[in-house]
Parts: sequence; structure tokens; C-alpha cells
Amino acid sequence: MLILSRLIRICLLLGLLLGPGFVEAQSDSIPKKKKLSFKDPEDGAFDLSQFLLEANGVLPVIIPITEPAVGYGGGAAILYFHKRKKKYDTYVPPNVTGVAGLYTSNKTWGAGAFHSHIFGENRVRTITAVFKPDVNYKYYGNNSSILDGNPIGINLDSWVVLQKAELRLGKSKFYAGATYTFFNADISFDTIPNQPIINAILRRLNVNSKISSIKPSISYDSRNNAFTPTKGINAQFALNYSAEWLGSSDNFSSLSTDFFGYLPVTSRLRSSWRFQGSYLLGDAPFYAYPFINLRGVPAMRYQGDNTMVAETEWNYNIYRRWSLLGFFGGGKAFSEFKNFGSEDWAYTIGTGFRYKIARQLGVDMGTDFAWGNGKDFAFYVVFGKSW
Repeated sequence: MLILSRLIRICLLLGLLLGPGFVEAQSDSIPKKKKLSFKDPEDGAFDLSQFLLEANGVLPVIIPITEPAVGYGGGAAILYFHKRKKKYDTYVPPNVTGVAGLYTSNKTWGAGAFHSHIFGENRVRTITAVFKPDVNYKYYGNNSSILDGNPIGINLDSWVVLQKAELRLGKSKFYAGATYTFFNADISFDTIPNQPIINAILRRLNVNSKISSIKPSISYDSRNNAFTPTKGINAQFALNYSAEWLGSSDNFSSLSTDFFGYLPVTSRLRSSWRFQGSYLLGDAPFYAYPFINLRGVPAMRYQGDNTMVAETEWNYNIYRRWSLLGFFGGGKAFSEFKNFGSEDWAYTIGTGFRYKIARQLGVDMGTDFAWGNGKDFAFYVVFGKSW
């Protein structure tokens, strides 16, 4: 689900759908009709601003996947931009319909469709998505000393239905929203060669599991740009509620707190800060436990009833459109707060570079190189911001 959510997010970014930051980044002086050019008239550098701003009709998107948990692979999407009949005083992004698919080296695959719709003058934003993911990954347990060194291979043959709606509160920077998610998975465990007794037990663990949840949320967004913010705050508090009466196999809830801060230090140096927490209430399916999400650390590698993560990234503009960055962060997965100190840290350290690929939109693009816990290496192709 993490890979699919990232795929949708990148497609929506390319669809110019994250309204507030884009409105501030857009130039009102861009001609509506002229020959398509990939050369910026201001500095003569390679630039995709005109291509993205004048996208009309069908747009193909290719997205590399480098998540360590599922291996290297790729995703592709075809986006259709709907023309708006009504004109507004401020810029309103187009409604977009898309189909997408992905495949990775460990035979994880997924396919589906989504639609993003904006009602009125950026007052209500909705996302509807249906996906078919078939995910293979290693399960290390919930702080299990046994599985930590001997993970079990698991397959989730699933369906996902998602509906999200978000309402801007007046003219403020606050938003209230809710997300409904239905996740239906047939779970199977990999067998172990020459271990018939253990394999018989593993086959008995194969089961169907459903999650049907409602997640109300309140958020605050003062970022100066939704693609590559350099100043502002993006924060959210959400409660995810899953219950049998909604169609779930289990009754459980989870709280999530997210804070992302962006602070310029000098004209060339800027910093980013991230603090996130996820707290499980009740007994969730093993695959739905919170996990640490850090670059270089395989998804689902460190799970627990609770997770807390902190990370910072520093970006320095070295020449014209080119920047170098460094980042480091850490987190813990733990069962209870009293056990926080005794659990091991998961951490990441890395570097990367950025090129301002679309000046008029304020969009950077580049690559990150990350080392998780000093042993796991991964690289990521980044469009916009990593988080």
C-alpha cells in the first residue's frame, strides 16, 4: 500500500493538483498558446514548466521504484486532464483521471485507477482510487527476536478501495477531512524447503483478512509550495477507526500525528524537519501494525504497537539550479512507552542532489542515496520533496 500511495501522490503532483502551494508558484504571465519549449526563457536552462503547465488531454508518466522491501522496479500511469467549463478568479487545478500499474523485481505488482476532483474554487478536494496490489515482502515480526534474523516471506493478494474528501475551513489554512479505506487481502506464507512439519503449520496460517476503516483528520498547511516547499508548516492529526460493523475482520484504531516544517536559513541554505508518530489502539492484523518509514530502511522492517520518527534534511544551492543535500534521522518501534528506552533505534543517513526541473512551479527533481542502519542501501528518484 505504501508503494501504491506514493505512485498516486506523484501522479497527482504531476497533475498539478495540490492546490495552495501551486497557486502561489504559478506565473500569471504564461502564454496560453505557443510552441512547446523545454528551454527556460529566463536562464536558458532545461526546464519542464511549460510542458507541465500546458498539459492538456493525455499525459503518460514513468515512475521508477527503488523500495528495498519489494526490490527495484517501475510504475507507469496515463493521466487524462478534464477541461474546466467554469472560470475562477484564482487558479483551480484540473480534475484528473488516471490508470496506473507497477512491477518490481520480487514479483510484487499492482494496477488500478484513480480520479481527483476539485469542487468550487479550491474548497473541496476529493480522491477516489481502486487498486489491485499483489505484494511480496519479508515479515520480521512485532519486535520479535526470533523473526528478526529469520524473516518469513509473505504474499498479500489484495484489493484496495479508497475515498478521500477534504474541506478548507473558510479562508484559513486549516482543512478538515475524512478517508474511507477498504482493504481485502488473501494472505499466504512462503514455505521452507525440506521442512514439511513447519510448512504444514504455515499453510494453516493462510487466511483472508479485511480492513474497513474511516479516518477523520484535521490538518494545517502554510507551505509556500506544495511541490518543493522552502518555508511553512504542514501538520495533521488523524484517527483511523476500523470495526467489524464496517466490514473489518478486527476491531482496532490508530492515532497518527504528522509535522513537517520547512525553514530557510540563508538565501542558499534551507532546512526541513519531520516528526511523525503512530499509535495503535487494540489488536490489528500483523501487516497493519505501524512501521518505521525512513529512506534506506525497508518498509515493514521495524513494526510495533507504536512508532516515532524524527528526521532532518539540509539543502544547499551550489550553482544556479543545482543543489546538494544531506539528511539523517531515526525512529523506534515499541510496544509500550515504558519500553521505549530499551528498544533499538532504526536510523538513516544519506545524501543527494536536486535540479530545479520546473522553475515556474518551483519543482526540484533529483536522486537520494540512503544507508539504513549502516547496512541497507537504497536510492530514490525524487520529484518534488521526499516528504
